[in-house]
Amino acid sequence: MATEILINDGGAPGRILPFVAGSTIAAGDPLQITADGEVDAGTASGAKLLGVALTAATSGNIANVISGRGIIVKANCSGTIALGANVEVGGAGPLETTQAVGNSVGIALEAHANPTSLIKVMLL
Repeated sequence: MATEILINDGGAPGRILPFVAGSTIAAGDPLQITADGEVDAGTASGAKLLGVALTAATSGNIANVISGRGIIVKANCSGTIALGANVEVGGAGPLETTQAVGNSVGIALEAHANPTSLIKVMLL
């Protein structure tokens, strides 16, 4: 059975949009748009978040991206994250505890400890 990535769209402020994947993407990966207009799992610490991958995709194929404010998703996270902590796109791709003011892209709705796994996050 597939893991549900979209938990609650908060009354439909979120959208599921198709983008071309620039690399292999797993469901729940935080995504950023690159200079070529494709999406990749966030790899730059503090990168702007386009959204979260609804489904897995391989390079050159369509990646379904959940985007919006106030939606609750299951996103890939790494490191130790406390319940209620602000999260940002981490240097390795998954979300992690915010290190710099202004980089927060969501709030952890579950506590998390390694290894990388899906947890509930409300996107800001």
